[in-house]
This record gives sequence, structure tokens and C-alpha cells, in this order.
Amino acid sequence: MTKVQLINVLRRPLLGRATVAEFNALVLLGLFLSAIEAFGTGAMSPGLRNIYWQMALIGGGVIAALVEVALRHIFRDRPVLFITIQLPVMTLPITGWVSVIPVVFFGPHAAAESYLPLLPDVLTVNIAIIIASAAIRRMAAPNARLPVADNQTPPAIRAKLTPRLARSRLIAVQAEDHYLRIHTEAGSSLILMRFSDALAALSDCDGFQTHRSWWVARAGVETARWKGGRGELRLSDSLVAPVSRTYAAALKDTDWASPVAMQP
Repeated sequence: MTKVQLINVLRRPLLGRATVAEFNALVLLGLFLSAIEAFGTGAMSPGLRNIYWQMALIGGGVIAALVEVALRHIFRDRPVLFITIQLPVMTLPITGWVSVIPVVFFGPHAAAESYLPLLPDVLTVNIAIIIASAAIRRMAAPNARLPVADNQTPPAIRAKLTPRLARSRLIAVQAEDHYLRIHTEAGSSLILMRFSDALAALSDCDGFQTHRSWWVARAGVETARWKGGRGELRLSDSLVAPVSRTYAAALKDTDWASPVAMQP
């Protein structure tokens, strides 16, 4: 999975089809770990062992979700750092949860169960859960749509252009107050349209929003330069499009040679 794909995964909502699938996966994993008597739980009766693993995994899943809510808005554009921090942050409280579950079954004397020896086991399970969760969210997302061929200008924008510009390849869209400047290979023109409406019309096109007021076609990019967390893209019509910090992290690792499969 590429960095851009990881960022898309982090930006998906926690609730929805993926959440149901993740819950079912936790239940199935609990049944599996119970069946193989994982991590020294063989001394328990089968029924008690299954309840133990369901409590451990579902309760741990709730803790992990709360941790993700707290961290995702900070690190959503830095997926590797997000996962690196998420793993230990979720492992510590989940280990605490797992260490107190025996108290429910065996009474206060079971609280003597050591916390530290449980950490490697919980960490191992958490790594598997994070990998499975990313795969589930990716599969649960709507199918990626292929870019519009040859950077054709979307109909909603094309209808506002002169015939010569309408049939030219799109290079960039730039917001100017209440207007948009549409840059094409045949020239540019101002049209009356909201930038948010233009972005919606461009959702199937092979390009990127690079700034709060810029959208750029991938094929129109000649060179990309990065400095201090920001960047700039030099375009085929000698324009320079800014790349703000918000979008730079995702665009730095873009494969400029391959079309981008746009997510809805």
C-alpha cells in the first residue's frame, strides 16, 4: 500500500461498513485464539476461554478506536508516523484491560497477574489487528474510479468555456475571489463558479487539489519542488501552482508517471 493510499485509509470514517466488518473480524479472531488456546489460556474451560478472548478483543477494539479518534486528526497526513505512535499508545491501555479481565472470573486475587509479561502478547495481536483493519477499510471503500481520459474538462466546467478552450486539455483550476480561472493548453478563461463545485466536478479527473485555491491536472505538471513542508508545481503553460503543507505530504510520494485512481 502506498503512502497516498494509507492517507486515504486514515481519512475514512470510523463508522460504516468497515466498522461492522472490523467488529466481525475481532469476534472471529477471538474464536480462533480461543480454539488454539493461544498465549497460555488452555487451562480455562472452553466456554470461559471464549468469553475471555471476546472480552479482550472487543474491549481492546473499543480502546483502539478511542486512541485512533484522538490521533488521526493530528497524523492523518503522516501515516507511517501515525501507525508508529498508534501501536504503543493503544497497546499500553489494552494491556491494562487484558490484565484485569481475570479479576472478573477469578476474583481480586487474580489481580496479581503481572502487567509487563502481557505486553509482548498484546503487541503481537495489535500488529495483526492494525494490518487487518487497514485491509478491511480498503476493501469496504467504494471501488476506485479511473481518471477521465486525456484530462478532458468535466462537462460542468466545459459548458462555461468557449469552444476552443472547451476542447483543449485541462491544466489547472485556480480560484480568484468568486470566479475560477480555468487553465487549458489553448489558454485560460475566467468563469463564475464556486471552487467547491469545481472540485466536485473534477472528482473523476486525473489530478490533485494542491492548495485551498488550486487544482492541478497530473499530466500538466512539468517539475515539482519541495521546501520546508511546502512545494510548488511548475506546469506546462509556465504557471507555478503552490502546494500547501496540507497537501504536500501526500503529493511528495506521487507516482507522476502513472494515472491516479481517484477515490469518491
